[in-house]
Amino acid sequence: MANGAIPRQYHRGPRWFTGYACQMWFCLKQRNRNRQRSDRMKKHYQWGMCLLAGLLGWEGCVRADIPITITATIIEPVCSVTGTDGDSQVKVDFGNVQLQDINTTQAQQPLRMQVSCDGAAPAGKVLKMLVNPAAGGVMTVGGVEVLGTSMTGLGIRLTDTAGTVVSPGYWTAVTGVDTTVKPDRSEVLLQAMLVSETTSDLTADTFSASASVVMTYV
Repeated sequence: MANGAIPRQYHRGPRWFTGYACQMWFCLKQRNRNRQRSDRMKKHYQWGMCLLAGLLGWEGCVRADIPITITATIIEPVCSVTGTDGDSQVKVDFGNVQLQDINTTQAQQPLRMQVSCDGAAPAGKVLKMLVNPAAGGVMTVGGVEVLGTSMTGLGIRLTDTAGTVVSPGYWTAVTGVDTTVKPDRSEVLLQAMLVSETTSDLTADTFSASASVVMTYV
């Protein structure tokens, strides 16, 4: 003991202290490992969330809605009427007519027109004509409205190929034209007859009359 030696039994303290220190170091090391592992898991989770958000964002761009405005104008086929020679005016010359021939086929002349349409008839519609009187106006003969002339009491009655009277101011179906296809330069034939209710009051003289014809799908 004079040499200052420490008894054996007292060495248990430092050994126990050393063992405790080792245990503490091991625990701290284990905690650091756990913390590093947790940090790595958080980073992976955050990276995965970012990737998922990116994918969702990309998917949203692909499926985005785009507003579209559509405008259109619906038009029907347009028809034009001319003479058979393509002229815009059709002339009917009765020549010299005997008074006694009025109201008969001897005072009748054909009225030939040509119709062209840029399309076939729309569903539920037919090609019709409208005769609009100009000089002479309208008069009534035999209960039927006909074109008036410059001669009082003398009129012109128009009939189609079926014998139907084409009265001025009224839409009348056009006969003899196939409208299931595009009518291209189809001929429309009418008959123009001089008519009068009082032929005895008529005097020998010249006369004239004028009208316009419109054809369209109605």
